[in-house]
Amino acid sequence: MRIITLLTDFGHADPFVGIMKGVILGINPRVQIVDLCHGVSPQDVLEAAFLLKCSYRYFPKGTIHLVVVDPGVGGMRKGLVAEGRHGYYVAPDNGVLSYLFASGEIRRVVEITAEAYLLHPVSQTFHGRDVFAPVAGHLSRRSGIDRFGQATRRPVRLRLPVSTKKSARVLVGSILHVDRFGNLITNISGREISALHPERGITVSIKGRTMHGLEQSYDRLKPGETGTILGSAGYLEIFANQRSAARLLKAGRGVAVRVEGGRRHKRG
Repeated sequence: MRIITLLTDFGHADPFVGIMKGVILGINPRVQIVDLCHGVSPQDVLEAAFLLKCSYRYFPKGTIHLVVVDPGVGGMRKGLVAEGRHGYYVAPDNGVLSYLFASGEIRRVVEITAEAYLLHPVSQTFHGRDVFAPVAGHLSRRSGIDRFGQATRRPVRLRLPVSTKKSARVLVGSILHVDRFGNLITNISGREISALHPERGITVSIKGRTMHGLEQSYDRLKPGETGTILGSAGYLEIFANQRSAARLLKAGRGVAVRVEGGRRHKRG
């Protein structure tokens, strides 16, 4: 049984997600649909790109990932079907696949041009229903992306925020994502942290607040205390036990984070 995941900014107050599922099931009643996330911040392509990056590898190979975060709907932007090493991707050409291009996951991409696979008439405001859902449904019935259009060599790629190594002991990064609990997920990877030898001591600074060391779990701190941990996405995370670090620190995406390793600090 083929799997299609849905990642959108539609939320659950409107019928958009349910309608897309209806279109898919009308084409392939045997497909299994997984709601990956419908809480992406409205029109936030970079957030959707990050969530897709963190999720796709946990699904069986051949899974179809349908992404509809589409501020350019009805305009000049293209629609894409991509074949990856691990799965397939159906999405607008607005940079939402940028992390997968950067990692080498995506091998081939075609622009959606084959009218026979679309739902007509095609709305100017709901390509999730009329373009992307039917293409995903047809793809779930038979693999292969060439029938959906012509190969494209220059899909849109976002400029992804990366950390900067200031010295052998200092990294400067930024907040990449704020999750539902208010945890601040940075763009500093666990590999980069390991290179700073955190066993010798590490300090993390954000908006004038400095934290020492990496915690092994959230509950190592008292409620409301802030600390750092290597999160499940593989990045350095700033948290507040049973509170929102985003609110306590008044920090959000793009805020600078400084990490310094190689010194020992006493915990007080």
